[in-house]
Amino acid sequence: MNSKIPKQSGKIAKEATISFVGMGIGDAARYLFTAILARFAGIEFLGIYSLASSITRIGEVFGRAGLHSGVMRFVSRLDKETEIDEIKQRILSGLKLGLMFGIVIMIFQIAFADWLAFELFNGSELLKTVLIISAVSLPFATIMAISAFATQGFKLLKYKVMILNIIRPVIMMVCVLISISFFTKAAAIKYPLLISAVFSSFAAVIFLGKLTKIKMSQIFSGVMDKELLRFSYPLMFVTILGTFMHWMDIMMLGYFTDTTTVGLYHPAARTAGLLRTVLLAFMGIFSPMMSEYHRKGDIGEMGKLYKLIVRWIISLSLPLAIILILYSKKIMLLFGVNYLSASNVLIVLTGAAFLQIIFGSGGHTLTMSGFTKVNLVNSIIVVLINITLNILWIPHFGIIGAAYATFVSMALLGILRIVEVYYFIKLNPFSLKLLKPIIAGVIMALVLISIKPMVLSLHTIVSLIIILLVGLLSFFFMLWMLKFDDDDREIWSGIGMITNRRES
Repeated sequence: MNSKIPKQSGKIAKEATISFVGMGIGDAARYLFTAILARFAGIEFLGIYSLASSITRIGEVFGRAGLHSGVMRFVSRLDKETEIDEIKQRILSGLKLGLMFGIVIMIFQIAFADWLAFELFNGSELLKTVLIISAVSLPFATIMAISAFATQGFKLLKYKVMILNIIRPVIMMVCVLISISFFTKAAAIKYPLLISAVFSSFAAVIFLGKLTKIKMSQIFSGVMDKELLRFSYPLMFVTILGTFMHWMDIMMLGYFTDTTTVGLYHPAARTAGLLRTVLLAFMGIFSPMMSEYHRKGDIGEMGKLYKLIVRWIISLSLPLAIILILYSKKIMLLFGVNYLSASNVLIVLTGAAFLQIIFGSGGHTLTMSGFTKVNLVNSIIVVLINITLNILWIPHFGIIGAAYATFVSMALLGILRIVEVYYFIKLNPFSLKLLKPIIAGVIMALVLISIKPMVLSLHTIVSLIIILLVGLLSFFFMLWMLKFDDDDREIWSGIGMITNRRES
C-alpha cells in the first residue's frame, strides 16, 4: 500500500476531528438559538429573524467576494518559511478588499431595507429595523471570514473552527438568552448578528496574528492584488449562488407567504442542516490537501483522497440522516407542538442535505483543481432551476413545495459534480467499500423501526436519547463486524490521538 495513505488518513483524522468537535459545539449553539427563539419569541419573530438573516448572509458573501477561498488557496501553496512576506501581502490585500466590499454592501442593505421589508416580503417595521441593524455587521463579518480562511491555508483548522464555529454562534446564543431574560423578544432578533460579528472579527485577526504577525491596524496597508481578484471573483459568484440556494426557500416563502410560515419552516431547515457539519468538518482539511496534490500533479493521490473522504462522510452522516427521517415528528416536538406540522418538511430537507454532503466534495475538488468557472456554471443552472421550482410549487403546495424544490436542485447539482469531476480530472468517488456503510445503515434502520412502538410514548428528550444510542451502536457495530481497512484504522488512530491529547 502507498505510504502516503496512512499519512494523509492520519492528517485528515486529526484536523477533521478538531473541526467536527468545534462544529458540533457551534451547531449545538445555533440549534439552541433557534429552539429558544421558537419557544420563547414565537413563530412570527423567528420568521422575521430568518428573513433578515437570509439577506444579511447573502450580503456577507458579496462582501467576501470569494476572497476568503482565494486567500486560503494561495496561502496553502506558498512555503511558510521562505515566502512569509508574500503570504502576508496576499492576506492583507484580501482583508483590505474585503473590508471595502463589506462597507459597500452594508450601505446597499441599509438603503434597500424599506423595499426589502415592505415590498419584497410584505413584512413589518420590525423586519426593516432588524435588516438595518444586521447590515452593520457586514464589514466585520467579512474581516472575520477572510482572516479565518487565511489560517486554514496553513493546514490548521483550530483557529477557523474556533472563530466560525464556536465564538460566533456561542455569542449569538448568549445574546438571545440575555435579551429574552432581561430585555425584549424584539432585542433577541435585532442584535445577535451584529454583536457576534464584531467580537468574532477581532478574535479572527488576533488568531491570524499568531501565524503571520498581522495586526488590525495593518489592514489598510494592503495593495491591490489582481491575481487574487482574478482567482476569487468566480468563487464569489459560486458562493453567492450557493448561498442563494441555501436561503432561497426561506426568501421565496417570505415572498409568497408570510413571516409565520417562514418561522414554521426554519426549524426543519436548521435541523436538516446539521448533516452539513460532517461535510464542512472534512472539507476544511480536504481542500488544501487537494490543492497541494493538484499543484504536484499527483492525480493518483487525489483519487484516493476523494474516495476516502466520500466514504467517511457517508459513514458519519448516514446514521443521523436515518434518525431524522424515521423520527421526524419527535424531533420537531423539540421546538413545540406548533411545529409538528413541519415534520414532512424535515424528511424532504434531510434527503436534500444528505445529497449535498455526499457530492459536496466534488465541488471542492473542482475549485482546488482550478475549475472555478465550471462550478460557477453549475451554480447558475441549479439556482435558476430552484427559483423556477419554488415559483411553481410554493403557491400550490406551501412549505413542502419549497422543500421539494431544494431536494430536486441538490440532486441535479450532485449529478453535475460527479460527471464533471470524472470528465475533467478522471476521478470518481465510488468504490465497493461504500457497501459497508450502506449495509450498516440498512441494519440500523431496521433496528430503529422495530423499537418505534416502545419509544414513541416516552418523553421527547428521553426517547431521542434512546434512539440516538441504539441507532449509533447498531450502525458502528455493523461497521466493525464488516471490518475496517488500513486507511479506516488510520482515521480512528488519528481520532484517538486527538482524544488522548485532550485527556492528558
